[in-house]
Order: sequence, then structure tokens, then C-alpha cells
Amino acid sequence: MWSSLVIPTFLFLSFSSVGLAPDPGSATDENDNYPPFWDQTEGDIAEFPVQNNKTIVDPWKYIDRLRIYKILIEESNKYFASFGKNNTGNVLWALTLLYGKLFKTDRFSEPPKSSRCAYESGASSCISVNSGWGGINYYVIIMYFLAAIESEFLGNLPYEVELLSQEEYRSNFCYSVEECHAAYPQVMDIANRFYKYLQSRKIVSTTIGIPQYDTDEDTVIFNMWAVHQAAIDVAKPKISDVLFYVSETERDFTMDFLLAVELVEAVLYCPHFETMTELLVGFPHRLLTDQDHNVLTSNLSRRKKAVMTVAKLTPEINKSTGGLFLTIWKKLMTSKFAQPIGRFLINRLLLIPIE
Repeated sequence: MWSSLVIPTFLFLSFSSVGLAPDPGSATDENDNYPPFWDQTEGDIAEFPVQNNKTIVDPWKYIDRLRIYKILIEESNKYFASFGKNNTGNVLWALTLLYGKLFKTDRFSEPPKSSRCAYESGASSCISVNSGWGGINYYVIIMYFLAAIESEFLGNLPYEVELLSQEEYRSNFCYSVEECHAAYPQVMDIANRFYKYLQSRKIVSTTIGIPQYDTDEDTVIFNMWAVHQAAIDVAKPKISDVLFYVSETERDFTMDFLLAVELVEAVLYCPHFETMTELLVGFPHRLLTDQDHNVLTSNLSRRKKAVMTVAKLTPEINKSTGGLFLTIWKKLMTSKFAQPIGRFLINRLLLIPIE
């Protein structure tokens, strides 16, 4: 019975979302779409300092995590040349652009209401171990990074990579290939599968001197989102304590947004640069306060209200159906016929016109 209600429910939500209040502003300038300091960061692991024959990476520094993202983007670009011009078709842009958005919206700062690790600190900014988003993002990018090392996707590195840890909440995180494999073998296997698939691709043609690989778009997008979700599943129970440092509205939005992302992942939503830039226009541009609890009366833009509404309603609908809503949605979206419909509904819900 529930399967016959999933898509009609989304159709209702998608058309009702148009009634949100007018948008007082527009999208940011194109140059602001990249994460802050992207152009000043090299995508080369040799840029990290070396001490005692070890490459030292501090994952609690914004710029160090940014460098990891750029390394993974640059090393994998060749496999996505046919997906978009100027390397815009790389599926890892989804993760990279969200990382920059989290930094710009002060979601890596020390809560509550502290300037420590804030965006205004610039390139030297830290990522607070007391930031819920910082902890979630840690698992996403570190699983990708360590799997890239283990699978030798980054080649034969001259030095062992050492990740610096924070003593506070030390047990909440893993800091090496061995440690992460021991604690979360399934997640590391899923991440390795992503790289092994890319490494198995062959050059099938050349366009304007650029090799074109036989990368199947649906397969690589599925693998990419699978790593993302597996990492989030590990991270969510780890950050429950630190989320109490922020407002109840921000705390609820964090968990609701992560659940709503599963709807997006299930339709194999295109994670390329342009599509994710457009999608992230609706991500709240600041930490939410308890005054934002009533979404429709807040002073946020129309697009941001749409994202918050979907994020808020997804767990409510899922709970009211005993968890069947999300389960059936995911099952329906395994169909090649249903996926385009699912993507249409997601776009209708989240990409409402900006006025």
C-alpha cells in the first residue's frame, strides 16, 4: 500500500513548495562557488609537510582538508572528462562544494557563538572538534582519502601519511588505514570499491588530445554516493553529544538534512559542479537559531525555506510510516524508469525559482 503513496506524496510536496515566501536575494557570484582558498591550494600531496619521513596532515585544519579534496579531484579528473567541460563533471564535486559551504556558513566553528574556527579566520582557520558538521565531514573525507592511499589510487607515495589527532573525542575518530579498517571494515571496503572501479577503466577514445575513459556514469555515481552514505552512517552516532552545543533548530536541521540526503542519493542525483552549485543555493547561509524553528516565518530565502521544509518533512513522513517511506523510495529508485521521475521530483522540491 505504501509504495503507491510515496511518489504522490512527493508530488504534493513539490507543488506545495511553490507557495513559499518570495526570495529577497539571488545566488552568489560564480567565483564564490568554489570553496574558499581553492585557487591558493595545490592538489599535490607533496605540499603537506614531511617530518621524520612521514607526510603530516592535520585534518582539523580547514586548509588541510581542502587540500585533500583537491588532491582527490585532480587525481580522478581524467576518468570524468566526458561528463563535463573543464573538469566540471567530476563526481567528487558534490562533497567538495558542500565542504566549502559548511566552512562559509560557520558550521565548523566552535559552538556556541564563538569566533574560534570561524570563517573570518581565513585560510588558517581550524575545524572545531565540537562541531557536529566537522565530525560528519571528517568521516566522509577521511574514508575517501585513506581508501585512496590504501588502493594506491594516489600512486606509490614516498612517505607514510600521518593524520594528527585531537585528544578531545579521540575515540570518536580513526586516524589511519589500519585503525579505520579495524573499526569500520565495511565502509573502507565500499570506499576502496569506488577507486578500484576507476582504476579498472580503459581509454576508449581521445577528444582534442584528452583521453576518454569507459566510465559508466550511473555506476560511478552510485559508488560515490554509497561511500558518502556509509561514512555518514558511521558519523551520526558519534556527533550526538556535540550537537547539543548548537540551537535545537540547527541540531534538528543537521540530522533531518542528512536523512533527506538519502532521498537525493537514491535517485543517483548528478553530483557534478553545476548541478551541486545550483542545489547548494538552498543550503542555509548561516547557523540556524530557535527563531528559525517555524520555517515559513523565518527571514531566509525562498530556496532555503524549500530545503529546510523538505529536510523537516522527510523524517516526519518516514516516522509516520514506520520507516517505510524511505525504504520504499530507495527500492523504487533502483528502477531505471523511476530514477528520472525521482530526479524530477527532487528538482521540483529543491530548485524552486529564485525571485
